[in-house]
Amino acid sequence: MGISKEQFIGFVKTLLRAKKSTVAKAEIKAMVDYLGKVTGVFSSTDMNASEKAQTASGVAISPVQAAKCFEETIRTQIFCQGVAQAIQDKVTNNISPVRVLYAGTGPYATLLMPLLAVSDNLPLEITLIDIHKENINAVNKLINHFDLEHYNISVNQGDATLWQKPPSQSDFDIVISETMTALLKREPQVYIFKHLVRYLKPCGVMIPEDVSLKAWLTKVEGERQGTQLLGEFFRLDKQTSLALSQGDHGSFKSNLTIPHGDWSGYTVKLTTDIIVYRNLTLTEGDCSLNIAFNFSPYDVVLEQNHPICFEYVAPQSPDFSILFPKAQWQASSYTLPDSSELGKLGLVHLKRTFQRAYMVKRGERFTIAPHEWHAELGLYEMLGLSCAQVSSKMYELENYDEFETWIGAQVGKLSETQIQTVNTAFHAKLEALEQN
Repeated sequence: MGISKEQFIGFVKTLLRAKKSTVAKAEIKAMVDYLGKVTGVFSSTDMNASEKAQTASGVAISPVQAAKCFEETIRTQIFCQGVAQAIQDKVTNNISPVRVLYAGTGPYATLLMPLLAVSDNLPLEITLIDIHKENINAVNKLINHFDLEHYNISVNQGDATLWQKPPSQSDFDIVISETMTALLKREPQVYIFKHLVRYLKPCGVMIPEDVSLKAWLTKVEGERQGTQLLGEFFRLDKQTSLALSQGDHGSFKSNLTIPHGDWSGYTVKLTTDIIVYRNLTLTEGDCSLNIAFNFSPYDVVLEQNHPICFEYVAPQSPDFSILFPKAQWQASSYTLPDSSELGKLGLVHLKRTFQRAYMVKRGERFTIAPHEWHAELGLYEMLGLSCAQVSSKMYELENYDEFETWIGAQVGKLSETQIQTVNTAFHAKLEALEQN
């Protein structure tokens, strides 16, 4: 049994006044199911059965995928509260009607429709835009279902990155669009704001108000130290949107300089922080919009006092191009341990190969003879390990004892006979390869 219209309205009222993270997921799911029955667009439908669309500057997700977004409890709560508060602030400032433009509504007009369903006579004039005909039909069903015809609502099918406001229509007090993913990739949020900001009044509000992308230097997994902010590399807000709309694309490029220090064992993490409206925020861990991206430590070069370069590129599928400094190699005078030097496991060559990886991480280059390399591969094979496994762990760990502990966990306890067999076979292969 689904919920009734009265129960839906009760859940909306709870949603709009609840503190962050206190809304029950079960209530959100019940609301989504109810909207699905009204519109015929169900979040439970296989996403492969619902087509995405290509805007001029990014992908518009499918109606079903947009419906699923409602199920992200904190995301829905904070955006709905932000829109409601922005409208209330305009009303309090004696603006009537409050003109609202909502681009990328999805099938449920999630950020606005719940408020309209529980409100009586808000002084609103509303323009809705979505590229999918299926979403337009669904939104019209909701307008009829909740008896919202008394509002002046214009529903438009089209690409919000290209939509033109009729000359007779006034500019807007609030522009809403939540057409984004973490790090503003793939979807057209940036280009929708870039285009629609020209129709915003000087004192108008854009929701979300601020999307801040930051880079952090962070220890690789398992290390005890924390994370250090490197800086913000892009911010999407009203000011940026205005500059972009006037042809100033300077914000699309930025550099962050790696500070002085030893950053071996660190990698780079990128985050997305969102101010929806005033003190209503979404940060790392709140929802899919705030998922952090961690680079593999093998994909980054962290040279102190050198820049990491960011550029927002490819309008058809927006994304950031990120360039790390080129590795500054230097010949090393350091003498590596001999292959016969043993650690606590009693296995040959491991200390030598770990120390070589340790020094390479610090920008030193070692040449390795082909016969040694092939013998090393044979050692890993005898231990039942892949070269990729071992290399990954060597570059991750900073301490040889930890590396040996990891090796021991992978191969299990070896008898003295097994250790001697492996060591003898390694030396025999090394000598044979050297003579060939």
